[in-house]
Amino acid sequence: MLEPVDNKNETAGANPPKSKSYKDFFNYFGEERVVHDRFAEFRTRLISHIVPIFSRMGIVPDTISYVGITFLAGVILYFVRNPVVAVLFLAGHVFFDGVDGAYARHTGKASQSGAFTDLVCDQFGMVVVSLMVIFHHMVAPLIGAVYMALYLMVVVFGVIINAIGLKTRITVTSKYFLYLTYAAWAIWEVNLFAPMMTFFSAIMALQVLIGYLRLKRGIRKKFDSEVRFSAGDPYSGKLNYIFNLAIPALVLLIILIWGNWIPLRAMIDIPKQSVSWSQGIPLIPEEKTEQLLGFGIQNKDFLVLCRKPDDHLEVTRFSESGQAGQSFTIPEYVSPMFGTFPVDRNILLIPDDTTRLLMGIDLDASFAARQAVMVMTLPFKYLRVTAMTTGEWKGKKVWLAANYLYTRRTYVIDPEKALKKGYLLGGLIASYVNAGYPHGMVIRDRTVIEYNRSPLQKLIYAAPLKSVIAGTNLMDAAKTSFFAPRDDVFGPAIYGDSLVVLSPEGKLYKLPLAAFLVTTQKSDSKRTPH
Repeated sequence: MLEPVDNKNETAGANPPKSKSYKDFFNYFGEERVVHDRFAEFRTRLISHIVPIFSRMGIVPDTISYVGITFLAGVILYFVRNPVVAVLFLAGHVFFDGVDGAYARHTGKASQSGAFTDLVCDQFGMVVVSLMVIFHHMVAPLIGAVYMALYLMVVVFGVIINAIGLKTRITVTSKYFLYLTYAAWAIWEVNLFAPMMTFFSAIMALQVLIGYLRLKRGIRKKFDSEVRFSAGDPYSGKLNYIFNLAIPALVLLIILIWGNWIPLRAMIDIPKQSVSWSQGIPLIPEEKTEQLLGFGIQNKDFLVLCRKPDDHLEVTRFSESGQAGQSFTIPEYVSPMFGTFPVDRNILLIPDDTTRLLMGIDLDASFAARQAVMVMTLPFKYLRVTAMTTGEWKGKKVWLAANYLYTRRTYVIDPEKALKKGYLLGGLIASYVNAGYPHGMVIRDRTVIEYNRSPLQKLIYAAPLKSVIAGTNLMDAAKTSFFAPRDDVFGPAIYGDSLVVLSPEGKLYKLPLAAFLVTTQKSDSKRTPH
């Protein structure tokens, strides 16, 4: 939205002299100035009847700005407790945001220092709402942080451009769109923060780039020497200019390649062997309309989590033949981080992205009660876990939790220690470098089997657990790799003597473990004496 920065001063007289135009003071708007002139004058006339009251009370424009900031405390306190009340406080902040500058103009003593106070106070509303949206998980932290940073950069660049006389062009910001988006969430519970922030971030990123280039060129013309290079200077010339641009670009490229070497390799890796998957009986009939969210395996049964047409979530026990058995419901807010759920004896482990907790569900009690009986919740904290399994390491039961691109590591966790410490990594025993895009994993015969779903190449790797923990990354340690039957499957998991995956439609695919594990075990036994 195109928005002005009103101007005001710190004192107001009873009989003010003719006011100066607020064009002469701090602002970050440009060619749309005529619109803002009219809007500002309208607000000045609108509050003219309360100006004498303020003047007799001795109120200065800065006080009005500070009152506007205090209303943001109400926004913070009621942001989720009572959103409608928070919207009213936000409306009060917007009102005082407009009144302070109009009051200063009406008194005829608008000033640069007052405009600066107005400018700073105005941006507090955007910062507070953005931080609350991030804090209450209404938008991904990265999107919220990028939006807020770009917004502030647009404002700062606009002010500097105007201050040094370059004249800002049209400035597009989105503060009021942000406020309206929050009002929509507060009244109708419609969350549009992600698309709104993403859209305006793209626009503001372009503005920041153009603003930097204009500032660079303008500052050079205004403050630098006209003759920067003498004739024959080795630093002059187009080739030297290109060379100097290429240096930072090359450094950036080296850092990006070095820091992303493993996932880049995973994107272009090729399978080491070809395998033949067989298709089993669909666990969910084709005429069913439920959405499959994930599955786990307990003994000979499949535990399938689906979102039903009425939006409730249900875990159903299926046999290999597709015969449905007992079921129970789980809370509707649950949003699984990944689609292959480990089963630790009688406990189904489901990772919830909404609360960022690993939930342990007692299967016997849940099937008996027909609703989830939680016996454990464990925070993930900063980890974005996209694959997890249970297994053994050095004779002890462990969990393996694979983190996505953020750390590119899979963590070997002692569950007892983690529960005592109160968070997943509290039980850390060891870790290793995975292939960057883990979407499912399982352990069998001291071999870790990971489905790595990179943007270009989607492969299943099988590597000795001992080798990867010793320091070799998963791809180098892998004795074999092969394609999944489809790119979008959940899995892998172990069912008897087969590796199984499940499609989003409920189709089951099987691969005998002997098709690839024999080679892996023989290779590992040659290297590891018994």
